[in-house]
Amino acid sequence: MPVGNSFAEKYNLRLPMGYNGYFTIEDGLAASKATGKPVFVDITGHGCVNCREMEQRVWSDPKVQDLMKNEYVMVFLYNDDKTKLDKEDWVTTDEGKTLKDIGRVNSHIVRERFNVNAQPNYALLDSDGDLLVPVRGYNLSVEGFVKFLESGLEEFRNNG
Repeated sequence: MPVGNSFAEKYNLRLPMGYNGYFTIEDGLAASKATGKPVFVDITGHGCVNCREMEQRVWSDPKVQDLMKNEYVMVFLYNDDKTKLDKEDWVTTDEGKTLKDIGRVNSHIVRERFNVNAQPNYALLDSDGDLLVPVRGYNLSVEGFVKFLESGLEEFRNNG
């Protein structure tokens, strides 16, 4: 777990497959600014079968692992996490609904910010939180995923 990952420590959250990263976009963006790396956002769920298939069949590729572990700050947004949040971490929507668990907050964030409502989806962001390339969904092409990651890096280097 990265240094300064207080949200993960506070709620005892763990990352998959030996990856390092964060559980909030804000923490990921702060790390991006500190490291000069773009942000990889994994829109996922604990119970998401397609997410686990992507991890097993695509993320396990050495080139994918190298790019994700070394070139990106990783953020994991679990949309089905039932962990109850402390009151200071609750989110109130524009409609006035108060979201009190990690999954509901993350679901709200990904709908509002990325206009997606499914898992898995992947977003690549610059240090200001702007999308570098279009969001990518479930697709088992390792070559396509590598191109996705490389296109985000290229866009980040050209415009970051």
